[in-house]
Amino acid sequence: MPQDVLVVGATGTVGGALVHRLAREGYRVRAATRDPAAAAARQSQAAARFVEFDLERPGTFAPALCGVSRVFLIARPGDDDPDRVGVPLVDEMVRAGIRRVVNLSTMGAETREDFGLRRLERYLEASGLAFTHLRPNFFMQIFAGGPLLADIRTSGAIHVPAAQARLSFIDARDIAEVAAAALTSGRHEGCAYTLTGPEAIDHDAVAHAISTASGREVRYVAISEIEAHGALERAGLSVERADRLAGFYRMVRAGFCAPVSGDVESVLGRPATSFAQFAGDHAECWR
Repeated sequence: MPQDVLVVGATGTVGGALVHRLAREGYRVRAATRDPAAAAARQSQAAARFVEFDLERPGTFAPALCGVSRVFLIARPGDDDPDRVGVPLVDEMVRAGIRRVVNLSTMGAETREDFGLRRLERYLEASGLAFTHLRPNFFMQIFAGGPLLADIRTSGAIHVPAAQARLSFIDARDIAEVAAAALTSGRHEGCAYTLTGPEAIDHDAVAHAISTASGREVRYVAISEIEAHGALERAGLSVERADRLAGFYRMVRAGFCAPVSGDVESVLGRPATSFAQFAGDHAECWR
């Protein structure tokens, strides 16, 4: 009997793109979400079967995994302890006999053994499951949704505490395409891929690309970490979440997010998507 692919985080930026890519390629997809009825109602076309799944409720794991052979795993990369919820899921995947797991981690996770996502990587590696780690940099999509999109629309500017640091932003659509390749081919088992765009650019270049694509002037305004924290709280984020997001930019300013990897091209056989191309594809967001 054909077995399904379970996509955790199916309503998120990468998971949503992955669901549609796998469905287009003819795979049976289960889209994991806390509210299957609401998620299905938002879909104009049925690309997947939505199933109830909540990382905080381990009782939802076994039903979602029943009849599944491959899993796309994402365990709260913005949290301090994603292994708290990820480890019980890995245990359940072992019991369910899952054949292949593609794990969405983060760029540089392998450099910090005390980091939550690295602890989860290590646990998955020791589980006996066939695995592939995907370690992406900042998504280009952060400028096309959430607080930064609201900032651009209301102020015509990007306010982040990045100074003049460069980042090798990655298009989430490329991540989804790499994830699909890893889920559907055994040649990526045991591999870890660092996923970046084809170049490292600063936020002045980001603003210029968005301006060119959208036809409206967008500026970059460097702000302090304290200013960023206050803006995030005013946008409705909790103090803890604001602390984490503001903290990410310390790594940016230190140059941690500037390296460029060729792993996207090595997996897909084509260059990673440039920021200029991404901006052109999403120009309507900023108009």
